Amino acid sequence: MIFFGSKGKTISGQLVEGIQCPSCENQEFISFGIIRYFHLYWIPTFLTSRAAGIECTHCKKTLIGKELPKELSKKIKATVFTKKNTIPMFSGLIIIACLMLAITYSLQQSRIEENAYIEQPAINDLYIVDFTKIFEDSDPNYKYGLMRIRQISSGEAEFQVSQVAYNKTSGVRKDISDKKAMSDSYYDTEFLYIDISKFKTMKSDKAIRSIERITQD
Repeated sequence: MIFFGSKGKTISGQLVEGIQCPSCENQEFISFGIIRYFHLYWIPTFLTSRAAGIECTHCKKTLIGKELPKELSKKIKATVFTKKNTIPMFSGLIIIACLMLAITYSLQQSRIEENAYIEQPAINDLYIVDFTKIFEDSDPNYKYGLMRIRQISSGEAEFQVSQVAYNKTSGVRKDISDKKAMSDSYYDTEFLYIDISKFKTMKSDKAIRSIERITQD
């Protein structure tokens, strides 16, 4: 469940003089600012509004926003809404931006690694593939499976092909993380032979969805 909404925060300001209270005619006020912001999981994400206000020191009468003269409102905003108390209201956006940068960097690194794996395949490399783009009789409802390089010889890779297929690549990834894909019994006994020079085309055609290299301890 996603928790979001808006909240308000009051920021105290300085003493203001020279304006008369409409209730008691006092001429001393405490200025303040009201920030309203959107929050996501209670983390301030971005500002939605800022309003200046004053409170009479005698009768506590308040004047907010458009009730104030424009010049006075502008002056209070300049002193109350500083970088120190407004920048934290964008914490959520900053966090989201950092996450997006991290994800983008991770995807770029994965592409670089996969291109290197295609250029120099190795025994036990795991290829998450779309069976419908490789085998004509594949079930289109369960088309994602795994192929593991068993041997490499004379520019050709010998693959073991998984006996199971899924409707999403996440099923294949789970088998990899659960170590099921490490067992020979996970694969069919017949092998598939593919010319290494075809790997790039298979990747661009999305027959190969992703590649993982398993390092031996």
